[in-house]
Parts: sequence; structure tokens; C-alpha cells
Amino acid sequence: MLVARFLQGDESSFDGLVVRHRLGVYRLAYRLLGSHEEADDVAQEAFLRAYRGLPGFRGDATFRTWITRIVINLALSVRRERASLVPLKDAPEMRRQADGPETALRGQVRRAVGGLPPRQRQVLILKVYEGMKFTEIAQAAGMSVGTAKATFFQAVRKLRARLAPPAGAQGEEV
Repeated sequence: MLVARFLQGDESSFDGLVVRHRLGVYRLAYRLLGSHEEADDVAQEAFLRAYRGLPGFRGDATFRTWITRIVINLALSVRRERASLVPLKDAPEMRRQADGPETALRGQVRRAVGGLPPRQRQVLILKVYEGMKFTEIAQAAGMSVGTAKATFFQAVRKLRARLAPPAGAQGEEV
């Protein structure tokens, strides 16, 4: 509805698209990049590109899927630009002393997800954190539905292996 209104010349309807999608766009950018500053920049650029590109929007996908693809492409560009910097998984971890086991576990999961190959990380984030269907993921990531499913399950397998406790570590006393 908002896209159609925009395409009919009602430029103010784009504000509604921004309001509706800004949190999701920012969250996705943050999950892909791990930096609030970069996520802000990517979100702003994604909406700018969407505004400029919307007249050419064919409607083959939903606006959400389309802007998700824009965010993914921008995040990949940012990651390529900073490839010479210390990778997130190798950066020293800063933790407060008061952090409990839940916070530590969240950190382990975040590092494990961050250590996945980029394509697996994207698909996992879109499925688990964004709640997208495999058909939407396939459209947004430019792959077939079967590839999206296979990539997701490969990512899950890797996460299980990385997060599994060492053999003999469950409840045994030393």
C-alpha cells in the first residue's frame, strides 16, 4: 500500500515505510556487522538507496525482502572494507565482572555466529533473528530455496559443534 502510494507520487508515504521497517533494518545491519555505528550508517544508506531505487521496484518481492537485500549488500561491502582490521572473533573480549552465565552464553553464541562463513551467518540471522521464511531468505540473498535451507542447516550444524560442551564436561567432577 505505501509502496503503491509512493509510486503514484506521494513521496510522504516513504516516511511510513521508514517507520515500519527502520528497527528491522537496523537490527539486521547490527547482527551482520556487530557495530552500532556501522549499523546506523548501513541503515541510513539502505533507506537512501531504497528511496532512489523505489521507482524501479518491480514488486517481485515484498518491500521487506527488497530492503533486506540492500542491507545485506551494504553489510558485505562494509565487511570487505574493514577486512584488514582485527576480525570480530579475534578482538579482545571486554566483560564486566558482574556478568552472569546467561551473558557469557550470549557472548559465546554471538562469537560462534560471528565465526560462521558470511553466507551461512546471513541465512542464519535472517531465519532465526528476523523470522523470515526460506522463500523470503532465498529472494533476499539471491539463492534458491533449497540452497537457503541447506545453508541454514550447515550453519546450525557448525554452531552445534562449536557450542557443544567438551566430551566428559557435563556434570562430571574432577
